[in-house]
Amino acid sequence: MSKTVNDYIAGLSGTPADVAKALHGAILAAGGTKDSVKWGHPIYEAGGPVCLIKAAKDHVTLGFWRGADLLDLDPRLAKGGGKGDMAFIKMKVIGEVDQAQVARLVAKGIALNAEKGDPFKS
Repeated sequence: MSKTVNDYIAGLSGTPADVAKALHGAILAAGGTKDSVKWGHPIYEAGGPVCLIKAAKDHVTLGFWRGADLLDLDPRLAKGGGKGDMAFIKMKVIGEVDQAQVARLVAKGIALNAEKGDPFKS
């Protein structure tokens, strides 16, 4: 049986569990993505991967594949160190999860995939 996003979140504890649950809900509420667990953490896709959440001991990372194109939408986004366009927000407390802002970022990520194609293929 495949692990679901809910299984992933249920396996977390403490603040990272609360943050991951809030992010998952915000991403789903934004609409337009399909969730699954790939590479060991939740991935949300629409025309290719849009975003991910990944829990660590003291924070949860919200990452966007086309994050370089989203930097102007949220000053918390930091470009990843690799060659790709990924950018990330690290959240340590549930109060950092702004559902409306997550929805804006997800919607823009979906639109960018529709415009530019799957990040893995473009």
